[in-house]
Amino acid sequence: MDFSFSLEQKILLDSVDKFCRREITPIVEEFEQNKTLHDSSTLKGWLRKLASFGAINGPLPEQYGGMGLDCVTTGLVHERIAESYITLQGCCIVTVSNAWALAATENDRLKQKYLPGVCSGDLIICGAITEPNVGSNPASIETTIKKVEGGYILNGAKTWISMGSVCDIALVTASIDRKLGAKGLAQILVDREQSPFKSRELEKLGWKGFPTAELHFEDLFIPEENLIVPPGEGLKTSLNAIGMARTLTAISATGVSRAAIALSVDYAKQRQQFGRPIASFQLIQAKIADMRARTDAGALLAYRALSMIDQGQRCLAESSMAKFYATEASVQTTSDCIQILGSYGLSTEYPAERFFRDARLTTIPDGTSEIHKLIVGREMTGISAFV
Repeated sequence: MDFSFSLEQKILLDSVDKFCRREITPIVEEFEQNKTLHDSSTLKGWLRKLASFGAINGPLPEQYGGMGLDCVTTGLVHERIAESYITLQGCCIVTVSNAWALAATENDRLKQKYLPGVCSGDLIICGAITEPNVGSNPASIETTIKKVEGGYILNGAKTWISMGSVCDIALVTASIDRKLGAKGLAQILVDREQSPFKSRELEKLGWKGFPTAELHFEDLFIPEENLIVPPGEGLKTSLNAIGMARTLTAISATGVSRAAIALSVDYAKQRQQFGRPIASFQLIQAKIADMRARTDAGALLAYRALSMIDQGQRCLAESSMAKFYATEASVQTTSDCIQILGSYGLSTEYPAERFFRDARLTTIPDGTSEIHKLIVGREMTGISAFV
């Protein structure tokens, strides 16, 4: 097992680090306060910049505008961006995971039509699964598609949809027949210009600058050729996209944890109490050691899962472990950062409180920590605890 970086990875990551320091870090607070990335044209401008590093197109085939990178390298790029600004990295997660899902379908016409634009940053893509009454159990999805002449009629609502308010295309999971449960689920591509729908922005605890929306489909006509996954396979394909997204969310948590550790170390070395820096206190050093250990452990779990994806291996338990462990570890690590900074950790003059809010958010999307523990338990025992 080799943990060293190749020369190509070193060159790429050095370029990403320089870009983050030069262009991303200086604008974070302004973008968070003004929610700048809620503007689709601004977001596209950033996605175009990040496409050159493979952040939104890394593992996609070159024929569609991808870079043909492995998933591990893509994860390394994401970690650097998350350490600088987790909200922007979250936009990259949504893009690359849904592009990955579209590329895995058999609808060549749609792949040729939309993937090059997504991979370049010219089109914003999102996936729409979660509903007001449907979260951890997507098999009970209430949104429906009804076959009509020349296409389908889409009705229903989706909520907590990442980038839903700014998207150009949405991969919507819906039911052809709700009585069939998961076997009745299909996935259809909704082109917003072709089939306009309404959206409403939602406020959140963390990731303030990240666009998140509620979507409404009312007798929306979708052309027949936009069906990308037929009934019975919609959930499977959606979960494939979630598998990539949940692992990259673990990387999000790793990135913000590393930012919190760097802030804690810097502050502890400068802060003087009792005539010496608090970094010399045993309890402070113990906290920093715990922060580093749990962050590295979460990162290793995530990169193992990404490596398995690269090898075409099934990694349901591994990606779930990465998701619940790295995100919960990040909550504790960012909390410790606040504790080390004391009152300043509570102040908006320092990013510690933002790190904590952002870390706390990562435990919810793409499956809660509790759901992922049940997935691991099912994989280990062969017995499902889902009701």
